[in-house]
Amino acid sequence: MSPQIIRAQKKQPPEPPCLISLLPDEIVVDIVARVPRCYYPTLSQVSRRFRSLVASPELYARRSFFGCTEQCLYVAISKDQTSDIHWFTLCRKPNGQQFSGTASDHRLVHIPSLPPMPIQGSYVGIGSNIFVMGGFCNWKITSSVSLIDCRTHRAQTLPDMPKAVAISVTELIDRKIYVIGGSDTLSPLKSPSRSMMVYDTDTEMWELRTRPDWEAGKRWFSSVVIGGKIYMRTYYNSFVYDPIEDSCVRDEVLHSKEWWSSCVIDDVLYYYDVRGNCLRAYDPKQRSWGVVKGFEGLLPEACKWSKTVSYTGGNLVLFLQKTEETEIWCAEIAVERREGGEIWGKVEWCSVVLGGNFHIMDCVAVEL
Repeated sequence: MSPQIIRAQKKQPPEPPCLISLLPDEIVVDIVARVPRCYYPTLSQVSRRFRSLVASPELYARRSFFGCTEQCLYVAISKDQTSDIHWFTLCRKPNGQQFSGTASDHRLVHIPSLPPMPIQGSYVGIGSNIFVMGGFCNWKITSSVSLIDCRTHRAQTLPDMPKAVAISVTELIDRKIYVIGGSDTLSPLKSPSRSMMVYDTDTEMWELRTRPDWEAGKRWFSSVVIGGKIYMRTYYNSFVYDPIEDSCVRDEVLHSKEWWSSCVIDDVLYYYDVRGNCLRAYDPKQRSWGVVKGFEGLLPEACKWSKTVSYTGGNLVLFLQKTEETEIWCAEIAVERREGGEIWGKVEWCSVVLGGNFHIMDCVAVEL
């Protein structure tokens, strides 16, 4: 046997251990807490230790302590708008990497650890959690409440609401969740509810209220919060509800546009008008509508629906689906008010984030 073969058969020296594995746990947590979350899927594949670390409450507590929290988007998606919803999250590949089979570095990724949940429910984000309340489940209206922990992607069951409703408008003010209107029967357009339920997230107590002066027979289907007040819309009117004064007044200027699936940035309401192919903005202080300028022709046209959600850094995220296509597009838009009061937008990126015939039911932003 030649000397070369004998040397090749000798046992190779073991690789030195990774230096970070020799550090105390508290030091490792402080290091990883400063790493952007887009790298966490890669870190979770390094070892069981890192897989456990990226889902630990201690890590996210340190991220909050260091001011490293990021806003993350979770999206409730239904296959045909009648089946249960499944949760996806908007992910970004680090360093400009692209997802397999696409030319995009952004993608909606399914979260398999979360079970199917009721459709047409109410979805509210608080901190790193999402409350899922009510909705249709097995062709019945439910009063169930679930809490999703977005750090671990696990869900737990909470006590039921006082009343079973679906298709409600739901908003958060001062850590209280307002579940307004909706349907308490399987015929939401024929028998909308005139109730309002308020959940105090600190005391974990529900309060059931009745507002007989609300429009009878009208379903509330869109809402936002501006300046501590809830702006709501039916097919026939738009109203502003003040929870402190317990008053509800009509806003005819707001209702002059068919605002839907809106979001709020710096106390200005934004929604994408699929008929006009433009992003509209409503300033409640000036009580006027305007069109956001600066990105004409940069977004897909001829869309059948849109969803907007406020995002980190004063930006908004816009989801669109073109009329003749099944793919879901997404764009991040930076908005700013310039001298003279005009609002301009800049498209940071725009790409297809999900293929297949899916429908986005709602978008929720959480802090992680």
